[in-house]
Amino acid sequence: MNSTLDDNLNAAAETVVGPSVKIQGDLNSEGNIKIEGQVAGKVKTTQSVYVNEGAKISADIVAGNGVIGGEILGNLKISGHLVFQSTAKVTGDITCQILRVEDGAQFSGKCSMGSNGNGNGKKSPQAEVEGE
Repeated sequence: MNSTLDDNLNAAAETVVGPSVKIQGDLNSEGNIKIEGQVAGKVKTTQSVYVNEGAKISADIVAGNGVIGGEILGNLKISGHLVFQSTAKVTGDITCQILRVEDGAQFSGKCSMGSNGNGNGKKSPQAEVEGE
C-alpha cells in the first residue's frame, strides 16, 4: 500500500509546498498535496497528503490518505490509510481507518481507528500511545 500511495503522490501532486515555502493560513485542495516546507494553519484535501522529511507542520490535517515523514504538531483526521514513515514526528490525536507505523517513527497522542461516525452504534477501538 505504501509504495503505491507514495508513487501516486509523487507523480500526481496537484499542490506542492516547496522546501523554502512557509504558509500561514489554511490550505484547501481537492487534489493531492505534497508538503516539503512549513505550514501553520489548517490543511484539508479530499485526496492524499504527503508530508516530506524535513517539513514542519503546525496545523490540523484532514485528508483522504496520508503519508507522514516530517514533523506535525496538530490533529490528523484521515478517512483512509495513514502511514508514519521512520522519520515522522507527530504530536496530536489521529483518526484513521488503517494505520501503519514504521520503525523509528515518533507519535504522542490518541489514536482512533476503524469506522468512526458511521451511525452503526459501534464504538471504535482507541489506544493512547506515547513514546520516542
